[in-house]
Amino acid sequence: MSTPVSGLASGFDWSAMVEQLTELERAPQKQLLSEQLRLQEQSQALGGLKTQLGVLRNRLSLLKDPALYGSRTATSSEPTRGTVAVAGGATVGQYTFTISQLATASVQTGTANVGRRLHDTSDVSALALSSAGFATAVTAGTFLVNGQQVTVAATDTLGAVFDKIATATGNAVTAGYDPDTDRITLSSATPIVLGSPTDSSNFLAVAKLYGNGTGAVTSRSELGAVKLSGTLAQANFGTPLTGGSNGSFKINGVTIAYDAAVDTVAGLLDRINASTAGVVARYDAVHDRFTLTNQATGSLGVALEDGVDSNFLAASGLLGGSLAVGRNLEYTVNGGGTLISQSNTITAASSGLTGLNVTALAEGSFTVTVGVDTARIRSAVVDFVNEYNRTQGQIGTQTASSTDAKGQGDGRTAGGGCDGERSQPATARAGGGHAEWFVRIADAAGRAGLFDERLRRHLLDGGPDGPGRVVAG
Repeated sequence: MSTPVSGLASGFDWSAMVEQLTELERAPQKQLLSEQLRLQEQSQALGGLKTQLGVLRNRLSLLKDPALYGSRTATSSEPTRGTVAVAGGATVGQYTFTISQLATASVQTGTANVGRRLHDTSDVSALALSSAGFATAVTAGTFLVNGQQVTVAATDTLGAVFDKIATATGNAVTAGYDPDTDRITLSSATPIVLGSPTDSSNFLAVAKLYGNGTGAVTSRSELGAVKLSGTLAQANFGTPLTGGSNGSFKINGVTIAYDAAVDTVAGLLDRINASTAGVVARYDAVHDRFTLTNQATGSLGVALEDGVDSNFLAASGLLGGSLAVGRNLEYTVNGGGTLISQSNTITAASSGLTGLNVTALAEGSFTVTVGVDTARIRSAVVDFVNEYNRTQGQIGTQTASSTDAKGQGDGRTAGGGCDGERSQPATARAGGGHAEWFVRIADAAGRAGLFDERLRRHLLDGGPDGPGRVVAG
C-alpha cells in the first residue's frame, strides 16, 4: 500500500503524480510497440497473400499451357485383345484394329542330350552315385520295389544299388544299365510295383523309373545330364571344354567371358541373361539341352560365335542347334492395307497414328476410341476458379478496414481496399450450358494483366476443343 508524501502542510499526493509522469514517459514506447505489432501483422498477411498468389499463378500457368487442351482419352472395345495408351495431341476419332498375326520371338534350340552319359560300359560296379552324371544328386534313404525296402547310402555305387534291389526282392527284380541308350532297366517275370508315399530317397525319380504295370521298366529318357551347380569344367558336358580355364563366346555380338574352373553353368546362364545380348538363356532338363530366346519379338536372328580356342557354344549344343525365326505382327487399321510391326506394341512408326500406342494381345478385331480429355480440362478450370475465389477472399479479408468512434480507419494492409469495391466470388456452374463465370474470371484476370487479349479470346472461344466450349457443356 503506497504512503502519500505531503508537502508543507499542503496534503499534496506526490505518489500519484509520479505514477502519472512515469506513464506519460512510457507512451512513446507503447506507441512503438503497437506499431511494431501492426507491421508484423501486415507482414504475415502479405506473406500469406504472396503464397496464395503463387498458387493462383500455378493454376493459371496450367490453363495457359496448350498441352492441357491437347490432352486425350482412349479406350479399347476389347481389352483382352488390345490395350491402348494415348499422348496429348493424338487425333480424335475411332480406329478399328484387326490383328491377323501376333509377333513372336526367335528361339535358338540347342541339340539334345549334351550331357555325358553315366558310364561308357554296362559295368557300373565302380560308378559312385556321388560322381555319376545324373541331373540331380541321389539322396540317401529308402524306396520300395514290389513292397520291399531298398536302402541307399551316399557312398553306394550304382552297381551296389542294383544288387540291393535284387536282394530285397529275392532276385525277382533285376537291374542293369545300357551305355548305348544311357538308361536303366528293371526286369521281372511279373509286373513291377515301384515306390511308396514314405520313400525317403529320390533314386527312382533321379533314375527316371516309373511303374507301368508290366515286368519291364526303363528310364524315360537318357540319364546323363549337364550339372547346373557344377563348375563348367565339371559340369558333365559330353564334349569337354577346350582352351584351358579361361574362355569366351559372343551372342548377338556381345562377348561373354568365363572361367571354367570357377563359373558354374547356372551362374553363366544368369550372366548371359543380365548382359546386353538381348536373349534369355535356359536349360531344358527334360531334353538335356540349352535354348536362347530373343527378348525382342519379330523376325530376327540369333548370332552365335565361340571365342578363339573356346568351345562353350559348341559343347552346349547351341551352335549345332536350330533357329525357329520369330514372326512379325501383322494388322490393319480401319480396313486398310496390311501393316507390319516387329513388336506387339503398335506405334506411330508403323501405324502413322501420332500419339497412339496400341498393344495387341490376341488375334481379332477391336476398336480404339480417342477423345478430348474434357474431365482434365474441366478440373483445371475448376481448380483455377477455386484458387481465384480463395485469393479474392483473402484480399477482401486483409484489406477490410475497421473504424473507431471518430471514424479513423485501421487499414490492415498497405493500399487499403480495391477502389472501394468488394471482390465478388466466381461461381463455376458445371453444365447447364452456361460459361458466364468463366467469362467473368477471364475478364477480371485480363484487367489485372494476367491474361493478354489473345489468350483471353483463346480461353473463351478456343475453337472446337477450347475450354469455352468445354465449360459451356
